[in-house]
Amino acid sequence: MPVSTLPTLKEGDSGDAVRFLEQLLSSIYWFGLQQGRPSLITSNVRFDANYDSQCQQIVTEFQENYNATFPFPSPDIKVDGVVGPETWKALGDAIFKYTY
Repeated sequence: MPVSTLPTLKEGDSGDAVRFLEQLLSSIYWFGLQQGRPSLITSNVRFDANYDSQCQQIVTEFQENYNATFPFPSPDIKVDGVVGPETWKALGDAIFKYTY
């Protein structure tokens, strides 16, 4: 699916696009809560198709990690917890890098 057809997602959204986002994130790393804070761990994974504060924090961590992991010439993506075209593309880049 082209990035241009994927919706922008933010806290409060729900549905199939959020479920797809959760599946992409879980392909890169498992996430859950550790000491009350979302952490990149391998237990307590929740797939509920709701873009809640935990999902937003995981997306923010992904954006930060992407900027640190993919140096020039990859563009830095905005670290705001919102999944727009740049973050969708970054998720695709990361999945390609870590799963192939």
